[in-house]
Amino acid sequence: MGSMERYEADFEMFFLQETASYYSRRSSSWIQEYSCPEYMKKCEESLKKEKERVTHYLHSTTEPKLVEIVQTHLLVLVAKQLLEKEHSGCSALLRDGKVDDLSSMYRLYHTIPKGLEPVVEAFRLHVTAEGNALIKQAEDAATSGSVEEEVLVKKIIDLHDKYMVYVTDCFQNNTLFHKALKEAFEIFCNKKVAGSSSAELLATFCDNLFSKAGNDKSNDESTIESTIDNVNVFF
Repeated sequence: MGSMERYEADFEMFFLQETASYYSRRSSSWIQEYSCPEYMKKCEESLKKEKERVTHYLHSTTEPKLVEIVQTHLLVLVAKQLLEKEHSGCSALLRDGKVDDLSSMYRLYHTIPKGLEPVVEAFRLHVTAEGNALIKQAEDAATSGSVEEEVLVKKIIDLHDKYMVYVTDCFQNNTLFHKALKEAFEIFCNKKVAGSSSAELLATFCDNLFSKAGNDKSNDESTIESTIDNVNVFF
């Protein structure tokens, strides 16, 4: 008929309403039935199928509207419930090193406006909890107010290295995750352990490191420099 008016008013509007209703029902069912990784696979499959339907049967202008509906009902409205699933949510995936599933999570949410915010928050809370556990562990192990600063500093550096890999690989170096990692470390690194601040612990750690390096000529300079780089990040 030479225009999109009848397509949009007589067909597309009703089609999109029915699609929203359909995925609202699917979401309610799937979120109960499937684990977080399984649910995300269902989301990816649904998005793929809807895009294929547009290619085969509909006008190209329908695709962004259709994709938004699928994303809203399958991902946005259930984000908190999905990411906080007890045995398979974001925290569990980070804990168990499920890099492929975390990458899928990033792929699904990063195309949605502000979609990454709940994922970033889940990441920040998980890293903070792990860091707090390290501090508590060091506090409990401290004897007579003395802290094993070498053990604690190395554990904190290892923790940072571990989650930086997730940021660079799974979350595509996204600045939101860099910021969340920094904020998480700020929270627990500024806590005192047996009366000692993190600055004091770092000073003692570096003093011991330099003393050992000076006394033992067999030390590998590149290893020492690498440790100092990590201490600098910590600082």
